[in-house]
Amino acid sequence: MQLRTREHGVAMLYALLLMVVVMGVATLMFARTLGEIKHSGDDAGIVQSLMLARGAANLGGTILQQPVRNALQTIVQSQSSTSSQWSFGTSSVNATAPDPISVMNALSVGSGSVAGLLQQNIDSMVCGQSVQASSGGSGSMRIYVTAQACGQSLPTNVTLPAAHFVTGLPRSGSNTDTEQTYALPFVLVADGAVGSYNRNVVIQGEYDFKVGRPSFAKYALFTNVHELPHNGGDVWFTDNTLFDGPVHTNQYFRFYHKPWFGGEVSSAGCSNPGATSCNGNPTRIGADFYDEGFVHDPGPTPSYTNRYGTHAPELAAGVDWSSGYVQLPQQSNDQRSAAQANGLYINGNLSYLQMWAADASGDPLTRDASGNWGPAASYQYVEACTSTHSSSCTVYRYASDNVLYKQKTNGTWQLVQSAFNGVIYANGNIDRFTGPSRTPSNSTDPAAAPPALASFAQVTVASENTTRITGDLTYENQPCQGELHRAGNGQVVPATCNNLDASNVLGVYAQSGDVLIGNDNNYSSYNAPKNVTVDGVLMSARGTVSVEWYDSGSPRGDVHLLGGVIEYHYGAFGTFNANSGQDTSGYSRKFTYDARMGKGLAPPHFPTVGGDEVKNVSLFTYGQREQVY
Repeated sequence: MQLRTREHGVAMLYALLLMVVVMGVATLMFARTLGEIKHSGDDAGIVQSLMLARGAANLGGTILQQPVRNALQTIVQSQSSTSSQWSFGTSSVNATAPDPISVMNALSVGSGSVAGLLQQNIDSMVCGQSVQASSGGSGSMRIYVTAQACGQSLPTNVTLPAAHFVTGLPRSGSNTDTEQTYALPFVLVADGAVGSYNRNVVIQGEYDFKVGRPSFAKYALFTNVHELPHNGGDVWFTDNTLFDGPVHTNQYFRFYHKPWFGGEVSSAGCSNPGATSCNGNPTRIGADFYDEGFVHDPGPTPSYTNRYGTHAPELAAGVDWSSGYVQLPQQSNDQRSAAQANGLYINGNLSYLQMWAADASGDPLTRDASGNWGPAASYQYVEACTSTHSSSCTVYRYASDNVLYKQKTNGTWQLVQSAFNGVIYANGNIDRFTGPSRTPSNSTDPAAAPPALASFAQVTVASENTTRITGDLTYENQPCQGELHRAGNGQVVPATCNNLDASNVLGVYAQSGDVLIGNDNNYSSYNAPKNVTVDGVLMSARGTVSVEWYDSGSPRGDVHLLGGVIEYHYGAFGTFNANSGQDTSGYSRKFTYDARMGKGLAPPHFPTVGGDEVKNVSLFTYGQREQVY
């Protein structure tokens, strides 16, 4: 009995010991589980905060691509040099690059430098801003192009290299439109926070921006004085006014009914603009609305239908009523120098200038049953005559290699330029400028004219005085099909421009005279055909682009233009009966903007706007580091 009691006690002792062990193990496992749960929570918080930091960094990259680029554009336009051979920095006359210290000073030293001004813009975009996550976390960023951003210094052990010149040629002589690339180093700091968890990402890189003088070819219409020459007659944009590219005047516009603008519209508001300035502060910031009179700063609203009744322009891409004054060129030295260097220079008048795309025999292209021209041109031909006598004429040609030859009297070809730059300059007038004749020659259909410019040809025809267009001038490789027009229901229908990689381009530039469409002259060779077609950008720095004797003779159909018009005064094209709307003389306008000009294409050595603009930006990163501080 005593033995059995002793056995029960031992069993109970073992049971108690086992319970202690089991409880200890359970407690240990519970503690470990709690640790793992906490560790998992830490991992989740770290991962979530890091992902938020990375997301903020990606957003910063997007901001650098477009909003920062827009701010940089404004700064470059005001800060870059318009007279030096370098946009930023200085150098000796024959140097191939600007002095590095001078570039660093211009780009990044002081609050008034490019980086200093850009930092102010960047801070206004990102400082105090955060991105909230659905989990309750948030992400934020700072972008440094100077040592301070959002009131904070650069993180410890993070440095900002010096701003510097990357590549490009100095501007001199005929090279005023060369592009130059500069670099602003940057540091992007992105933070992510979820509860008590914080992580950061630091990205260092280089913000490269290419600057260049924008070409006047970028405009669908540009006028210095938006009035007719001589009598200062008012110019009203009406229902028949259709422009699908940028339109600018240094004066102000007048609107009647509903003209349509597909590109940006801007006016400087000068009451009486001069050749080099606004002639005083702008006082006409706004536009005339028929029956409403002048309206000061109507605002940026794209449509004014509900504010000014039926006299309401359709401004699809917005408007700037107080744009800066844009000066037209004061001389044609750049084009003259380019022609003398590697182009064709005629020291006097040209009686006749003809261009045509052709085969090795000089035969223009022919049209097949489908209306297509072929076969593909192997040469671009140019015939220049200094008088009406055939003995004064010289025929030139070049292929896609730009090696220019002239034809000798025995029919063989003599080398003229090994690298023809496409500039043809006459130090006087060009009386007749045309492409090949229509087939048949009396056709009123502009589609009957063979191409004037081969698919590879890029040409600027410049004159010191007046150039008269007397025939069709068309591209072999058309960038657009159809033309801008208003359909019967009033809707505006644009051209179909799905071949914007086409490279053939023509510019016609007159410095002191006009660019005229020949009309109602006693000499028939001075007159353009009915429904004349011109593919190219037409520009007169001190005159007009207009129809000659526009208010006399019989109606001549339409001027079909694919390109743009840049002129000092607004040029008239014809007259019409106000009651019937029918044309009574001259030509009507059928203009389509060549969208390639808006993407940077321009005729060779075409005049450029005085200030620089940002052509392109590129981001280069040196690497990414996480949890730097």
